[in-house]
Parts: sequence; structure tokens; C-alpha cells
Amino acid sequence: MLINFRFKNFRSFYHENNLSMEAVKDSELREINTFSVNVKLMPKGGELLKSAVVFGGNASGKSNILKGLAYMKNVLQLSASQIPIVRANEAFAFYQDSLGEESLYEVEIIQNNVYYKYGFTLQGGIVTSEWLDRRNERLTNVFKRDKDGLSITGLDKNATRLINLAPHILFLSVGNNFHLEVAPFLNDVVSWFQNLLIVFENNANSLDLYTIENGKYREQALKILKLADIGIKSIEVKKDKIVNMADINDVLRFNSQLQIQPSFARGQIKQEDSNLFNIDMQTSFDVYNSNKKVVAKRNVMLYKDMGFNSDGTMRLLCYLGWLLAAIDQGRVICIDEIDAKLHFLVADYLIRLFNSIDKNPKNAQLICTAHNVMLMDEDLRRDQIYFTSKDEYGESNLVSLSDFKNVRKKDLFSKRYLAGFYSKLPDMTRED
Repeated sequence: MLINFRFKNFRSFYHENNLSMEAVKDSELREINTFSVNVKLMPKGGELLKSAVVFGGNASGKSNILKGLAYMKNVLQLSASQIPIVRANEAFAFYQDSLGEESLYEVEIIQNNVYYKYGFTLQGGIVTSEWLDRRNERLTNVFKRDKDGLSITGLDKNATRLINLAPHILFLSVGNNFHLEVAPFLNDVVSWFQNLLIVFENNANSLDLYTIENGKYREQALKILKLADIGIKSIEVKKDKIVNMADINDVLRFNSQLQIQPSFARGQIKQEDSNLFNIDMQTSFDVYNSNKKVVAKRNVMLYKDMGFNSDGTMRLLCYLGWLLAAIDQGRVICIDEIDAKLHFLVADYLIRLFNSIDKNPKNAQLICTAHNVMLMDEDLRRDQIYFTSKDEYGESNLVSLSDFKNVRKKDLFSKRYLAGFYSKLPDMTRED
């Protein structure tokens, strides 16, 4: 479960901003759109939101929020590798001093019924500080790292000094190598990040999800496709081995065929051991005679026959597997532009999957960005609606609708948003 994501000096965000999944004190849609957690873990209140939707103009910073969380996950997973991930930190670009200032990344989460606050700061390609706190009933520190060094609860200073930690590596990335008493807490946070799903357009291997557990997500997806009246009667993932990377002759054959026929590898590519697979999806449609009776099936490949299915259908099929897996496993999922190329009713349905008691029994959480302002008026609480805007200096700002005073439940949020009440919008009527 995600409680808060706090970040600073990343891409278009210079000052500290916070995306909170904590529910404010409001009875509106409480039973459906929020869920309760142990009050001992959250002294301010024991309710979290099932979803949050971020609205904003083009280049206002919406996607950068998800990219910040994705970058935090990548630093945790890759800082101990040879990949210079810490040096890839993207500080705010439009202030003279921002490149030399610290960037902050921090999450508050609940994992295995324990509250954790984990974060770090980066500056000049190194980790300048890192911390992990936990709470069952009271807040205690697990480890702390700053300019004075590393301190670990339950480990004396002499033993801690034996831990040789490079300045570009997070302690959480390598902490399990030292067999410490705090290892279970480190594992909890690492596992939470491993289970975090962050999906941008056409993520690799999304179609492969439909083959899991005898295709249960495929059957669920088909029901949604039928509701959307897309016309697809069945779907089937096709997985073809295209090259053995350990066989130089096979690699040369693959490269030659790819030059002659670029569509040979059209689809999603996945590597398993030394083999490379091409993954596509066969969509089937009914064929009718002159009496409107079904007489045959027409099979169309999603990628190989690119252009037959609409862009919206392709996007929906590439996202649905992730969304259904998140709900099934009770995970946190972030989706960029959930409404892009989709009908409003389809996008609204996807959000309502999470804001549901029966369809989301494990309280999976959805964080998404969107453009269609009509979504604001469809059974969302005020604390579930966020806005991004960018000022004249290129700096983005993130605010929740619940931060505004004098907002009534009966207000048409979309109308007031377009009128500029909640966020700065581009003036397309202005003439220079």
C-alpha cells in the first residue's frame, strides 16, 4: 500500500511536492473509494484511497510524477550494478543552482502490516543521505545514512564501519548481503518496490500476462472487451521463438531476415534464458453472410496486422493485463495517460474497477494521469483528484482538489477546472 510519495528537484518539479493516498476526513464515497488500515500504523487516520487521478495540461508535469517514482525504483534496483543510475538523476533544469542541489525521493508505505518511511537524497552523482523508519505502534529508525556515515539499529559503530558502501550505491540495495538483524525490514521495502507496477505506453511483455494461470486475465479481459463493444470475440497470445542468442549463426540469420523483412519481429520482444521470443496477440472477429448469420471467423494479429485494430484497442489490450494483475494481487499500479485513445466510458470503467468493493477486494491502488476532464465528475472524491500546472519559469506544482476551500460536493469540477479555478491552464484564445 502506498501512503505518500514525496519528491523534490526532479525534472520539472523544483520545490517539494507530495502525492498522498491518505484519505481526508470526508464521508463522500468513503465505503467504496477508500479502505481502512490499522490506526496504529497511521496515527492521523486509518484510511487510504483506492485511486488518484492527476489532471493537467500538456508538459505540466503529470508524467514526471510517475517518472519520479519509477526513477526511485530503478535507483534501488540498479545502484549496485555497473549502470550509472545515480548519475542519471534529472534535477530541475531551469534554475541556475538547481543542478548542484539535492534531489529528494521518499515513500511512506505499508508492507506486511508494518508502516515504513524510506527515502534518499542525491547530489552530484552520489547518495548524500538515506533513511528507513518503521512503525508497528511507535516510530523507530531502522538505519540512517548521512555525511557522518551509516548507523544501523542493533549494530554497534565498530561493526557498522566494516560495511564498505560506495557513495553511489544505496544501502537498501546491498543491505541483505550483510545478514543483519534488520534484514526482514529491508526485505519488506525491497519487495514493495519489486511489486510496484509503473506502466507507460507499450510496456514490454504486457501481452505475456494473458498466459498466466491458464489465461485467467485473458478471460477477464474478454468480458471487458465485450462491454466496450469492440467486436473482438476471442484473443490468444502467440509466442514464437525467433533467435537463440547463444548461437552466432542463429543471430546472423535473424539479423539478415530482419533487414529483408522488418515486420518479421513486429510485436513485443521477450528474452527467456538465451532465447528471444516474439509475442503477438491473435484477435478474432465474426464474419457474417447476407442474412447476418455468423459463418466464419477472421483472425487478425495485433502487431503483425498493424492498422486493422484501432490504436485505442491496441492500447487497451496492452494495459488491461497489468490492471487485472494489480487488482488480482492487490498491488500498486501507476498508469500514464489512462484515457489516451480510449472512449471516456472505457477509461471511467477502468478507474471504477479500483473504486469498487467486489471487483477490488484486495484494495489494489491505482495512480494515473488523464486529460479527459469528464472523469473528474464520475464518482471521484475531492482528495482523489490532483492537478499539475507549470509556471512561467518552467516549474511544475502538484495540488489536490481537497486543498482548495469552498469546494462543494455538488460542484461540476470539470467546468470549474476549465474555467481556471484550480490550476493554471494555457490560454488558447490569446493572440500575440
